[in-house]
Amino acid sequence: MFKYCSRNDIGVLYGINDDKFMINDVIVETGDYKGEAGNYISAVLCDGVGGQLEGDRAALETLKNLKEIIKEDVAKEEIIEKVKETNDLIRKLQKEENKENGLKTTLVGIYANQDVFIYYNLGDSRAYRYRKGYFQRLTRDDSKIQDMLDREIITEEEAMNHPEKNIINKCIGYSDECELNIYSSNIGLIPDDIIFLCSDGVTDVIDDDTLKSIFDKKGSIEESLEEIHSLSLKNGSKDNISLIIIKKENQ
Repeated sequence: MFKYCSRNDIGVLYGINDDKFMINDVIVETGDYKGEAGNYISAVLCDGVGGQLEGDRAALETLKNLKEIIKEDVAKEEIIEKVKETNDLIRKLQKEENKENGLKTTLVGIYANQDVFIYYNLGDSRAYRYRKGYFQRLTRDDSKIQDMLDREIITEEEAMNHPEKNIINKCIGYSDECELNIYSSNIGLIPDDIIFLCSDGVTDVIDDDTLKSIFDKKGSIEESLEEIHSLSLKNGSKDNISLIIIKKENQ
């Protein structure tokens, strides 16, 4: 069994909520959503590209189109094909409506059942796993800053405050080519594993070490959610704030 809680907050300095997410087949455009799932769980988070025309619409259309992969048994290949189909749909809308500078969104998602764990992303929305005191960033940002980090041009500390930290180089609607970053394991989640998904409204202002310290407290997932959300606001997040926390329960 899986337990989850989540929050989608427009934030304090943003007039439009470009963040949307979906847990199993429920799309959340604002507010809190929590519950339990039985044999499997799927979660997908999208952050419409800020400063671009109709990023919120791109995020919502992406989630609607990905509903078809919400089922008990889904293969890695099905996710790849459905994301490609979704990118084609968004690109078609861009061209038909002359909005090729807009209608773009990031994407991060996970799927887990008793035997399989899959995670995937495009852009800079992230997935993490907390397991027995070890906090691991599962996804790699598709961004100019990540490329600079990989080449050791800047440090992690410099990246947090870099003026170009929000420039991404891959997302839904970015180009006709859509190469999804996706990873699959035949070893499923184990009891007490925690999966954390979030938009950059969180990670722009909270580093990985601080996130780990919150999960190290071993509080409930609801308590962790409240602390991360509050700290994002306290640290001056200028974006929408979305986060999903999933815990694999003992059965």
